[in-house]
Amino acid sequence: MKNPKFAIYNGNEYSAGMKEDGRIILRSEDSKEELNGFEKKSINNQTIYVKYVTLSEIGQFYYKRKKAHYRGYEFEVAAQKDSMISIVTMVGDYKVWENLGMNCIDKGVYQKWVSKDDVILEIIKEKI
Repeated sequence: MKNPKFAIYNGNEYSAGMKEDGRIILRSEDSKEELNGFEKKSINNQTIYVKYVTLSEIGQFYYKRKKAHYRGYEFEVAAQKDSMISIVTMVGDYKVWENLGMNCIDKGVYQKWVSKDDVILEIIKEKI
């Protein structure tokens, strides 16, 4: 996941970040957000809509991660593409990971692309 920080603002979830001055930046790709006071910005040939709010204006501010339960084991979700998910682990028995068809992509890091249909996804939210 590219940006694991999120905020709830006016009942909607937005990708978010915190500025050095303590303000929260909310991000959206939906042009309709201009009606809610978001400003249109172009970054790297991509249009996004942003709004700066204070911490007191948001309902929640949290990290969001995805975990995948695959064949009895729990893995971090590193990426998603269409109907496939990249699962990754850095802990456990490498023999088990190799038996599951995982590839060693770095010292102690095992990864595999699997179908979304083969996993149970769990979203973990951790308050900031």
